[in-house]
Amino acid sequence: MKDKISVIVPCYRVENYIDRCLKSLEEQTYGMENLELILIDDASGDGTYDHLLRFEAKYPENVLVIACEHNAGPGTARNIGLRYATGNYIAFVDADDIADRFMFERMCSSMKEYAVDIVECGYRPFSDGEELLVEKRESDRLMIVGSPKERGCFILNSFRTAVWGRLYQKKFLEENALFFPETITYGEDNFFSGLAMLLCGSCYHMGDTLYHYYRNEQGLIRRQNDDGRIRQLADIMELYLLQLSERGFLDGAMTGYAAEFEWYMIYKYFMDPVSFIISRQMPDWKEQVRYFREKLLQYFPTAAKNPYLNWDKRWGDYVLLLNNDSL
Repeated sequence: MKDKISVIVPCYRVENYIDRCLKSLEEQTYGMENLELILIDDASGDGTYDHLLRFEAKYPENVLVIACEHNAGPGTARNIGLRYATGNYIAFVDADDIADRFMFERMCSSMKEYAVDIVECGYRPFSDGEELLVEKRESDRLMIVGSPKERGCFILNSFRTAVWGRLYQKKFLEENALFFPETITYGEDNFFSGLAMLLCGSCYHMGDTLYHYYRNEQGLIRRQNDDGRIRQLADIMELYLLQLSERGFLDGAMTGYAAEFEWYMIYKYFMDPVSFIISRQMPDWKEQVRYFREKLLQYFPTAAKNPYLNWDKRWGDYVLLLNNDSL
């Protein structure tokens, strides 16, 4: 008998996409009988909930639909899913994405073979009408994270933000009390993945692109006001650092990989938002950049001297911005 996988799918106004997502889960070679699909309708207000109910009626033993009374964002929806999950393994799938039919079977096989906390696969973005391909973009690799040096290498080279395209040991999530922040509607995966990055002891990366990420031009991150959306990353950074402080990480626990962690924070909470601000050609870009610069330097005052900023010449512009007091 196969171990049960709980698949948590937050759904918000996805009536045009949810059926193809559910079909990709229904067709998993791992078997619907071995899946527990937890579908959370985040007060969509369109036809999403009806689609979910029809799927639940088709598989009443394996599908649970939960309706939220008020829209609270994907973080809250995922936390609800975690509370209901009974599987040995946990996976998150976005409602407009598609999982390759072999994804869970292959992930579970690697999980058993290597006994790791997390298995992740490659992903490939796609647009409407585009053929879905499984490609070998990277080599498979097993990452054991036992020493500070190994943790530093893991931070630099091996961990992405998105929570989808992964299989987690439920025991790992429970023992480390991993959760999503519920006060913010964008960037909640930064928080969750940032904790997992510092807490997991092992991860297996599969180079095949078994998860297909939809470029949804009408999606949540594009519908929100740019200014409000992007500034939530600074709020996430502060919540994340507060959580790390409560867990004792900021009291010398990062000795041996402090520079790598600082680089991670520079990349996620300065470079990422600044890149977005510039790409959107925001008229108040200087004010926006100044906001993130001040937030970062409040916690990492010597960030502009981080040794990893010399990795790539592309970081030069960010170094200039970090050192620019006149913004």
